[in-house]
Amino acid sequence: MDNSAKVEQFLLLAKNARGLALADLASKATAEPGLFTFGELLSLPAAQELQHSEHSAAYELLQLFAYGTWQDYRANPGKYQPLSEAQQHKLKLLSLVSAADRRRTLGYDALMAAAELPNVRALEDALITDCFYGGLLKGKLDQRNRCLHVEEAFCRDVRPEDLGGVAGALGDWLAAANGVLQGIEQRIDWTVDVTAAAERAKAEAAKALEAERKSIRTTIELQAQADSAGMLMDEQEAAFSLAELEGAQDARPGPTAGRHTKRRR
Repeated sequence: MDNSAKVEQFLLLAKNARGLALADLASKATAEPGLFTFGELLSLPAAQELQHSEHSAAYELLQLFAYGTWQDYRANPGKYQPLSEAQQHKLKLLSLVSAADRRRTLGYDALMAAAELPNVRALEDALITDCFYGGLLKGKLDQRNRCLHVEEAFCRDVRPEDLGGVAGALGDWLAAANGVLQGIEQRIDWTVDVTAAAERAKAEAAKALEAERKSIRTTIELQAQADSAGMLMDEQEAAFSLAELEGAQDARPGPTAGRHTKRRR
C-alpha cells in the first residue's frame, strides 16, 4: 500500500475519533511503515483541538512528523511524547529527505549529522534500503567522494504559512512551462508550414516532370512518325524511279533483226 492509500486509511479511522483515541491514532500513524505525510491528519478539526487539550503532545508529534526533523526533536525532546524505535527511524528518514530537498549534492558527514547516524555503513543502509527502495529519494552514492547526488526527493508536507511561497514558485514554474510550450507550438507550426511547402514543391516538381515526360514522348512520337513518313516517301520515290528506269529501257529501239545490206557489184 502506498503513502496516499495509507493516508486515506488513517483519515477514515480519524473521522469520528476525539481526544485520547485521536492521540493514539497519531502515535500509530507516525509509526506506520510507508506513511510519510501527515498534513491531512493535522488539518482535521479534531486534530487541531488537541493543541489546547491535555493531549497537546500528540498534536506536537503530528507537527514534528509533518514538518520537522530529527534535530528539531533533539533540540526539545520534552515537547513531544517519547518516540518508539519505529518513530525514531522514520523521523531520521524524513530528516534525510528534508536535507536532500534543499541541495542536490550532500556530503556523508552532513547527512549523518542530520539523522544522527553513527557511521557510513548505517547511513548507506538507510539511504539504499529505506530511501531508495522506499521511493523517498532517487540518486547515486559516490562512495569515493563520500557524498550523495540527489536526482529526486519525496515531497514532504508544507506548513500553511509557507504555502504562499510554494504557490509563487509554482506560478513561476507554470509561466516558464507555458513559455516552453509556446515555443514548442511555434516550432510545430513552423514545421507544419515547412512540410506543407515541401509537399507543394514536391507536387509541383512531379507535375513539371510529368509534363516534361509527356513532351518528350510527344516529340519522340512525332519524330517517329516523321521518320516513317520520310521512309515511305523514299520507298515510293525509289519505286517510281525504278519504274521509270524500267519503262525507259522498254522504250529504247533494239537492233533490226535479219536486216541485209545489198552490196553493189
